[in-house]
Amino acid sequence: MFYKKLFILLLFVMACVSLSCAEVSYDFTLQGLEGKPISLSDYKGKVVFIDFWATWCPPCRLSIPYVEKLYEQYKDNEDFVVLGINLEESKEDITKFMKKQKMNYPILLSDKKVISNYKITSIPRFFLIDRNGEIYNKYVGFAPGVEQLWQKDIEKLLK
Repeated sequence: MFYKKLFILLLFVMACVSLSCAEVSYDFTLQGLEGKPISLSDYKGKVVFIDFWATWCPPCRLSIPYVEKLYEQYKDNEDFVVLGINLEESKEDITKFMKKQKMNYPILLSDKKVISNYKITSIPRFFLIDRNGEIYNKYVGFAPGVEQLWQKDIEKLLK
C-alpha cells in the first residue's frame, strides 16, 4: 500500500512539474480549423495560454474540461488568449472530438517545426506566454490541481 501511494504521489509530482523560464517563445503561423492562419505574434502584448494535445491522449482528455473552464473564465478579457494546438490529427477527427467534449477555445493544426521548436516530447504540455512574448512557465503533463498553478500564474501576468 505504501509503495502504491508513493507511486501515485510521484506520478502527480511529475505531471505537475512547473518550470520557470525566461526564454523567448517561438513565433508560429498555424492553420485554424476554419482554415484561417493564426500566428502567435497576432497576440503580442497579450498573455497566451497554449495547450498541446491530441484526442488519443488520456491525460489530454482529462485536462480539456479545465482548459475549457479557463477559456470560459477569461474569454471576455482582451488581454488573455487560450490556444489549443492539436498534434497531427485530421480536421474531421478534431471537430468530432470537440463537439463531443464541448470545446470552444480555438484549435490550431500543428506542424513538425512547432513541435520541434517547443520541444514537445510528451503531451499534454502547456505554455504560458507573457505580454513580451517570453515563455513565463511550462507545465508538463496534467493532474487535477495543476489548474490552480495556471490560475495563479495567469492572474500574476494580467496584473
